[in-house]
Amino acid sequence: MRSEAESEMALFASPTQAGRAGEGSGARRWLGFALRRLRQYGLPPRSLAARMAGTFALTLALILLAASSWVYWGLSARMTQEDRESVLRKLDTVAALLQNLPVHSDALQQEAYLKLPRDAPRDLFLRVRTASGRVLLQTPGFNPALTTADFQLPNAQGAPRLHKMHLPHDQHFLTAMLPLTARATPGAAPEAMRLEVALNRTAESRILSDYRLRLAVVLLAAIVFAAAAGYVIAWRGLRPLRHMADAARDIGAQDLHLRLDTRQLPDELQTLALAFNATLQRLEESFGRISQFSADIAHELRTPLSNLWGGLEVALGRPREPAQYREALESAVEECARLSQMIQALLFLAQTEHPDTALRLDPLDVAHELRALAEFFDATAAEAGVRLTVHAAPQLILHADRMLLQRALANLIGNALAHTPRGGTVTLSAQAQANGVRIEVLDTGCGIAAEHLPYLFDRFYRADAARSRGRGGLGLGLALVRNIVRLHGGEISVESRPGHGTRMMLDWPLR
Repeated sequence: MRSEAESEMALFASPTQAGRAGEGSGARRWLGFALRRLRQYGLPPRSLAARMAGTFALTLALILLAASSWVYWGLSARMTQEDRESVLRKLDTVAALLQNLPVHSDALQQEAYLKLPRDAPRDLFLRVRTASGRVLLQTPGFNPALTTADFQLPNAQGAPRLHKMHLPHDQHFLTAMLPLTARATPGAAPEAMRLEVALNRTAESRILSDYRLRLAVVLLAAIVFAAAAGYVIAWRGLRPLRHMADAARDIGAQDLHLRLDTRQLPDELQTLALAFNATLQRLEESFGRISQFSADIAHELRTPLSNLWGGLEVALGRPREPAQYREALESAVEECARLSQMIQALLFLAQTEHPDTALRLDPLDVAHELRALAEFFDATAAEAGVRLTVHAAPQLILHADRMLLQRALANLIGNALAHTPRGGTVTLSAQAQANGVRIEVLDTGCGIAAEHLPYLFDRFYRADAARSRGRGGLGLGLALVRNIVRLHGGEISVESRPGHGTRMMLDWPLR
């Protein structure tokens, strides 16, 4: 079976190659593949390749339009400037001659009847007529449709005004008029006359019109070609992204160990692939924790259920005295209480794992809260022979949920008292930091080995025999404390050495 790269190359093969490959069936196969890929990765305007091609074509169109408009404007302005100079030059030349010569002189005749090559079209015409409208001199071919109204009078300074005219049958002229005083014939008295000059711009207008048409055709062809080429380039350029999508589609719940290969990816996609791989890593870890949590729950529930079941079976195995039945029932009640306690702890733990859990944040005086907890545990500490002290800065305010804060600290204090020998000390302290408040629970107990510290806040984790079921622990207290602290935006850390005690540090944000 051919790879995707070969199939995509076949999409852009020439018609001759397609015909040789398999006549109509090969072309239909390639077309079907292209349509499937288009449906899979989106049709315009949803397709990223189509958007890139459209943007590329639009950008090229704007550049070509600006460049062609600039060239067209320059050509048109140059032609117009040359026409203006020709008309004004003719006016100046004829006006200078009429100052000294009559209209019917040879020099004027030569200006009006300038000989041209046989195949050269005449485009500059002049006409001299009297104030009454009688034509004294006129270039052959002067368009009779050009009337007196088509020639504007000079401005206030006496400079000629150039006027563009558009006549029927797509004829274009540039006209100018200059009033002057001249003699019609030698010896005649000077009289008022009008010198009119007209330049036929029809050929230039046709050149500009043809140029505009050619520019439009070139612009349209360039847009179509740019869109097609841009789409092909974008389609081929996005091929690594399609490979990533295909690889990601093959990853299921049982394949979370798989990762995207980033070695051949371009730099722009490596960041995306690395982020996706990091997401897979977090998912794999989450699935692993869920699986481990399920196994831990099954293991933890099996012991009390086995004890409960076994005790009841023994009690029912043969007739017994009422005291023995009472003992069996008390044992069953104790195991049921343990199960209930575990279920309540798990439910509360699950509730604190959600960031959207509603918190009732109140401004709390940390010193007051620590002293209240110390008073609550004072009897327990006295019974255990442990001294419980509080060191907290006054007027230290913390915004937290009072019930959750008390529960977290109570768990830490209970653990510290349970694992501190008689004569030891448990110290509660609080101090301000740059970004919040640090609360510490320090004991002089047995301590914890370094290899256990990374897993200390995992659910159902017990570091050693001292933290066993025999002392009533469920292995959920520290996990619960961590969730409560993180729910408030803080962090918990621990320092401990065997034989030197343990320091639990809770960093709470100000807000």
